[in-house]
Amino acid sequence: MSLDTNVVHYLLQHPAAIKTVSIAPEWFSGKSCREFIEFMVSDPGPYRDFVELQRRFQAAYPLAFEDSDWRQFEQPNDNVKVFEDSVQAQHFWYVQGNTQMAAQAYFATPSAENLVELQAQSRQLMALNEPPSPTKPISEHGAELTAALALPQPVGIKTFANVDHVFNGGLRGGMLWTIGARPGVGKSAFALNLIEQAIKFAPQLTVDLFSLEMTATDNYQRIVACETGVAAGKFTNPYQMSTAEKDQVRAGIAKLDTQQLHLHDKLLILPQIIKVIRAHAAKAAPGDYVAVIDYLQIISLDRLTARNDRRQEIEMITRELKLLTNELGIPIILFSQLNRELEKRVDRTPQLADLRESGSIEQDSNTVSFLYPVSNSEEHKQVRHLNLIFRKNRSGCLAELAFTFTPSQMRFTPQLVLDTPVNAGAGTVPMQQDVVPADVRR
Repeated sequence: MSLDTNVVHYLLQHPAAIKTVSIAPEWFSGKSCREFIEFMVSDPGPYRDFVELQRRFQAAYPLAFEDSDWRQFEQPNDNVKVFEDSVQAQHFWYVQGNTQMAAQAYFATPSAENLVELQAQSRQLMALNEPPSPTKPISEHGAELTAALALPQPVGIKTFANVDHVFNGGLRGGMLWTIGARPGVGKSAFALNLIEQAIKFAPQLTVDLFSLEMTATDNYQRIVACETGVAAGKFTNPYQMSTAEKDQVRAGIAKLDTQQLHLHDKLLILPQIIKVIRAHAAKAAPGDYVAVIDYLQIISLDRLTARNDRRQEIEMITRELKLLTNELGIPIILFSQLNRELEKRVDRTPQLADLRESGSIEQDSNTVSFLYPVSNSEEHKQVRHLNLIFRKNRSGCLAELAFTFTPSQMRFTPQLVLDTPVNAGAGTVPMQQDVVPADVRR
């Protein structure tokens, strides 16, 4: 159907819609459609149904439409978006035609009167070309919440059970989660573990990993090590693996081949990263996309820009990433380095101020957490005890989660959590306590 018949078709099926839009008969070049709009504007109803509206219109304009037109109009039409877009398009083409005629009149006779008319038409055309306001009316928010009361909502992207608990179910759209850590702690391995956990729960998940420090090959081998348990060091010369290990690696490769995981190692500037995120998020179903960036301090706004004010550049990067999470309705996990002041303190438990260029990172992130060893000696052990402490969390509660990290396998494992009864007045309340040996915490 053409634009004008789209409008007529919808109004015949939903005559009350004439009261919800601004519409004028002169916008319609076709005589039959123009007559129908004239009729509806002068007599908006109410009408009981299609048959009554058809009968009353035909009484006023008996020859407006052919029988074949009426058979087409009898078909259901519930697409309100097409109707609204068609009305706006009709208005636009009408004003554009008037603007062209006003321009021709002015060029033929450049009088003050013709200039005023040309300016008036041009202003109308500019107004119609303005993009719609991104701000939703309050009633639309209410309608969305009303619908959510009646339908089950997405549960969020799940990773580790203890992390899901902190986020009230999982990662959701609009979330920028910053994870800070000192070099060598294991933040890149933790990123890979989060990704693989998420894909285990949702195999259809699309994930972009922007690793600006490790190569894509290194990260791929680390993931296989995590999946199979084969020591990561053996991937430097896979030929020397045992037959059993090679079989495990082949099985891991077959599993990874089915995943929608993209490993990027050559995208260093923010516009490149955003372009990839937009493209892949658009192809994924809602709630089935997450981006992971490792790590913030290596990103630049422009490959050629001199970093005279790195703090200001970081502010722009974190703000753009936060706006992107809201615009696309996706979560982004952003890893960040910590400043060296942390190493000078007796208590090396990270604080928000320990983030390098911390102001904008803290402000723009929905959630800020830190991965750190529970004692100074942990970084040299074969199995290390690391904690993930949440210092800011708009999406849930604050908590400190315990993990063990096995570097040889690149594997993070959540520690057990016990509910210990604690006396409180006349009764007891359960207090959660992670099971990390007391001697390790010194």
